Amino acid sequence: MQKSGMPNTSTPSKTGVTVRLAPEVHERLKQIAETEHRSVSGYLEALVEREVAARDEAERVIRVHVAAELAGQPFGDPDRRPGESDKAYARRKKTIDTLFGR
Repeated sequence: MQKSGMPNTSTPSKTGVTVRLAPEVHERLKQIAETEHRSVSGYLEALVEREVAARDEAERVIRVHVAAELAGQPFGDPDRRPGESDKAYARRKKTIDTLFGR
């Protein structure tokens, strides 16, 4: 409560960050921020929040549903596609292994 007896309705405090930019980048940011009716700080805050949200979404755990009779069974390597090069197969296998935590 504030001294007047009214509840504090101010926004929670935020941590400040100093960013050093090339002058031409700062000018471009000012132009972009103006089109969004924001300050440069407000635009950068929104930009960072969007990036963090996108990263959080990309890092979510992928849930795989399998047939009941296959639950808990180990799975092997992916089948090779016709005409797939060794390099392409290795890249695809690595991606699958990463997705499934192998």
